[in-house]
This record gives sequence, structure tokens and C-alpha cells, in this order.
Amino acid sequence: MLLCRKENPLRALENTLGYRFKDRSVLETALTTPSYRADHAGEGVEDNQRLEFLGDAVFGLLAAQRLFESFADEDEGRLTVRRSGLASGRALAELARRIGLGAHLRIGRKDEASGGRDKDKALTDAMEAVFGAAWCDGGLKAAQRVFHALVAEEPATASGNKWADNPKGELQELAQRRAWPDSPQYELAAMTGPSHEPLYAVTARVAGGHEATETGRTKRAAEAAAARALLARLKDAGLA
Repeated sequence: MLLCRKENPLRALENTLGYRFKDRSVLETALTTPSYRADHAGEGVEDNQRLEFLGDAVFGLLAAQRLFESFADEDEGRLTVRRSGLASGRALAELARRIGLGAHLRIGRKDEASGGRDKDKALTDAMEAVFGAAWCDGGLKAAQRVFHALVAEEPATASGNKWADNPKGELQELAQRRAWPDSPQYELAAMTGPSHEPLYAVTARVAGGHEATETGRTKRAAEAAAARALLARLKDAGLA
């Protein structure tokens, strides 16, 4: 009687990534969230945060190269805007969703129960960590293979809208254009929720007493949300 050998679920992911890892444990680490490591304290589990740090730089390099080649007539400023859009947390989270990366995450029990597999932060970190893992496993050529497999069409449609994913930059530019005496200020108003999944509330302020408060799962996300809300108020007031 022949027994069917069960295929490693990471094999399907490797097919999607266009790269077969020599050391699959590196890919496994890229998919391991801090909440999973916390649930397995003392077991020697490593999470993906170091690989995410490396992958952020790797993805930025590959995106810059592709945009440099694809938009030969554009200056540094426009290329920087395009790269920011392509490498933004939102774009990377959507890329991760498109390839079903969330299903492969190793995630803690509480995060699992709260829908953590589909949260932007977890997906963005894992997506960047995958690029870091490819670099560690096979160097530049491996990372390029993954990039070409996943992002082949992205540069052609990358937005040239200067502030598409940078509300803080837009608010800063508005303050300079209006010659307001101070730059926009961001103040942490509150932090709630459990330590492994805090919710930050940040208030954005500009001259004239205009302000808005919004929340986010990271301080950076909360600041961006507050800046976006404040811009909307300033536009309604005819100041933007």
C-alpha cells in the first residue's frame, strides 16, 4: 500500500515567491510573529523582527533599482515618491494579502483570536522579513527572484501622487507654505490595550489651535492618521 507523503505547506509559498529556500528554517523565522515567540518563551523561538529590519532595506534597494530603470525621465524627487508608495506599509500589507501570506504566519493565540493574520502590521513585517530571509538564504539574486515574482507589475502603476501615502509630509509642506511659526506637532494622547498589542492615540496640531486626534496600532500609524484627519479639517476650513 502506497502512502501519500504530505507536502510541506511552505512549498506552496515558495512556489509563489519564485524561490526555493536552501534553509527553510529561515523562511519559517520570517513568518514567526513576536506574539508566537511570546507564547513559546523559553523554547528558543526566534521572531521575524531582525529579518524585517534587513528586509526593509533589501526591498527598498530593489524597488529603487526597478524604478530607476522603469522611469528614466523622472528626477530624484519623483522617484523617491514612487519608492515611498511602493515600499509603504500599506502597499506591503496588500502585497502580503494578495499572495495569502497571512495563512502561513506563526502567530500567538490572542492574536489569532483577534484576527491578527490580517492586520497590516503583522503582514507588513512578515513581507519585509521574507525579503530579508531570501537575502540571508541566497543573497542578492535570491531577493531579486522574489521581487520579480511578486512585484513585476507594480512600478508601472506606482503612484506619482506626491502625498499619496504621506499625510505627515503633506501637513509639513502646508505649514511651510503657510509660513506658520511652528512645524506640526504630534503628541501621544493615550495608550490602551494589552502590552503585546497596544492602541496609540496621537494628537496632531498646527498653528492657530487646529488639531485632530486619531488612533493606530503603532505610534507611526496613529501620527499618520491624525495628520490625515487634520488635513481634512484644514481643507474644510479653506486653509489647505
